[in-house]
Amino acid sequence: MQRPLQPIPHNPHTFRRVLTALLLYCATQTGCGPYGPTGFSAPKRAHEGVTLTASCPNRELARALVPMVRSWEARTGAKVTLSDAPMAPEGATDMGVISATELGAWADAGRLAPVPPALRTDPAFQWRDLLPAYGERLANWGTDTVALPLTGDSAVLVYRRDRYGEPAVRAAVAKRFGPARVPGPPGSWEDLAAQALMFAELDKKPSLSPLPADGAQLLDLFSRAAACFDRKALSDAESGGATDREALAFHYSATTGAPRVSAPGFRAAAQMFARLSAGGALPPGTAPDQAAALAEGRAVFALLSLGELAEVLKTGPGPAARFGIAPVPGATTTYDPRQQKMIDGPPNFVPYTAGGQFAVVRARCAHQAAAFELLAELAGPARSAELVAAPGLNAGPTRGAHLERDRLAPWLAYGLDAERTRDLQDALRTFAGVSVRNPTLALRGPDRAAVVSALAPPLRSLTTGAQPDAVIAEAEKAWLAADAQFAPDQLKRWRARAAGAN
Repeated sequence: MQRPLQPIPHNPHTFRRVLTALLLYCATQTGCGPYGPTGFSAPKRAHEGVTLTASCPNRELARALVPMVRSWEARTGAKVTLSDAPMAPEGATDMGVISATELGAWADAGRLAPVPPALRTDPAFQWRDLLPAYGERLANWGTDTVALPLTGDSAVLVYRRDRYGEPAVRAAVAKRFGPARVPGPPGSWEDLAAQALMFAELDKKPSLSPLPADGAQLLDLFSRAAACFDRKALSDAESGGATDREALAFHYSATTGAPRVSAPGFRAAAQMFARLSAGGALPPGTAPDQAAALAEGRAVFALLSLGELAEVLKTGPGPAARFGIAPVPGATTTYDPRQQKMIDGPPNFVPYTAGGQFAVVRARCAHQAAAFELLAELAGPARSAELVAAPGLNAGPTRGAHLERDRLAPWLAYGLDAERTRDLQDALRTFAGVSVRNPTLALRGPDRAAVVSALAPPLRSLTTGAQPDAVIAEAEKAWLAADAQFAPDQLKRWRARAAGAN
């Protein structure tokens, strides 16, 4: 039989005694609701008292990260000091932001803490949504995962869309390519070269932006073309689902460490740039700003990053009408190692990933768990979507979610209409090359600076009348001279680790 509830005492003295006893009991119990030994207090936050120092030399990115970091501080109780000074090997920084190409120098010296394995299975971080270039390759040095991607690389072909409506251009297209050809952006490097030469002949001036003055950007432009000539893009089915370490090597052999700059794909790229120069489509010399020639009407085509695209779209009237967006081209001639010759086929696109900003934790950091918790939030699904939606950050996509067709919102910030916003997202989806199992990467070992400095002068000579074979021979000679600064076994180890082996 259920016992009746005891009535609430009506005697005020009895009620006060009961309430006082209850409060005194709770005041002595640390786990009794919000009460503690000193009375009312807020619950202890996860990282109360933890202090961290962080470096982000990219000032635009740092400004975007500050409110995200402050929000994390408020929730966790930690305090983060953010500096725009680059990390120094002997500095006291706990964590920092570095470029993708700096990772090898930091990781090979043992200065970076490994990413906690639990992060790969954390449903909040969604590691499997990271694009393969970042989650499977660029975040790793050897077999160790040592970084989290904050922003990705990006490149799109930007062209003067309005020029294709001109009667003289339509007539030139019909004459050069046949009456059935619909005037429009090039779909291959060979087509880009042919159209650039056509516009140069029509306008009596160069149709392309000058080569980049910066050596690293120059090598990246050359390599984006060479990658498509160098190899056939392999799908999962064609590669058998396996990733061959040698197939991932590009500028050098992952097995021997020897440079591959004299391989047929690099020769084909050199021949194309030399032909563009000889035909007047590629202006002599170099320029620090690739976007300027396009924005000022001195070029019809330019291969631009998202940051450069944002600058172009700020200039002149009606940018959405003047400029079109297309993917980085593929190549219709590709080297076949079995036949040992270049063969013709449909446009073949092989991704070349050179940029992006990565977050790392120093091995010397005393609070690695807290540091990785913060970086995982900054690189996670929500915050990464905020970063790619800011045109001034030059933030390319790092996740598959950034490229889903029903998620156009991040790309609307570029100020293009709906059609060209979709063209932009489609071009970035092509650039990511998610289905390609043998993509290519920029140089990212500790010897990178020496190699870039060695290769830049011969590549610049492509606009001064130098013969392509002579350029390639000089580039290989300069590279081998740069390699002589390092021990052969050390070079071989660096290049193996860059390709994913220890």
